[in-house]
Amino acid sequence: MTVLIAYSPEKGGRSALAFGAVLAQARGEDVELVHVVVRTWHASPGNGDAEFRQWAAESADEATRTGVAELATLAPGVAVRTHHVESRSIAGAILDAVENLEPCVVVLGSGQDGALGQVTLGATANKIAHSSTVPVVVAPRGYRTVPLRRLVAAWSEADEPELLTEIATFGRASGLAVEAVTFGRYTDGMYPPEVGLEAEDEVFAAWSDEALGALRACAPAAGLDPNEDVAVAAGPDWRSAVDAVDWEPGDLLAMGSHGGGVIRRVFLGSTAAKIMRHSPVPVVVFPG
Repeated sequence: MTVLIAYSPEKGGRSALAFGAVLAQARGEDVELVHVVVRTWHASPGNGDAEFRQWAAESADEATRTGVAELATLAPGVAVRTHHVESRSIAGAILDAVENLEPCVVVLGSGQDGALGQVTLGATANKIAHSSTVPVVVAPRGYRTVPLRRLVAAWSEADEPELLTEIATFGRASGLAVEAVTFGRYTDGMYPPEVGLEAEDEVFAAWSDEALGALRACAPAAGLDPNEDVAVAAGPDWRSAVDAVDWEPGDLLAMGSHGGGVIRRVFLGSTAAKIMRHSPVPVVVFPG
């Protein structure tokens, strides 16, 4: 299989290129470099259409030359196939490429309106992430290559046990250590004052024990050590919960969607979206 990189030099493409390069190298996969030129009007006979096609071809040639050259530097030895598509929709073109090329994963860059180091879904990436039938990686804005080392699976009782196995399999195929974490949020004043802080602590401790127990029960089937490879990370808000993990360069965060159906698609539930928003590392979202 291959790694599909959605590449545009101007729209988060460099981050996607940087992460896609290290992922393809880690997995020993070829790269499908897909560049989309947006057609803003319907094709029609005449000079206008001919001029557009000439401009589109020149734009695609320049973009793909740049992308291939950067990939050769970032991931020497990785085979690259380029694909130029004219379309009225970037997201639609990328999704068509997923269907036709059947990659193991799609790599996108974060939106340009996000802060450096932050994972942000722009409008195009959001549509792709909500419609993809294969895992989608979103690289933080400004991502720079670093050897991959660990995949942290965000898993909870709301997820199917098979999801943890799927994430672990993906991680090991990428040469990564795999761990699993259940993220949780507690809020001061969850109960009326007369209940008391001690009762709140007891409720949270009970939830934490239950969450950890569920993780440990699923860990062996995913090839994880139920004592060493699982944990609960919690805080008063989702940012604090995500920050409770000891993140290091080369880490990835993986999560599943919470909107499965007969057709496998990625659909970010509200909790997954909040966790993604605060992730300091690239995020892999698996179809539900």
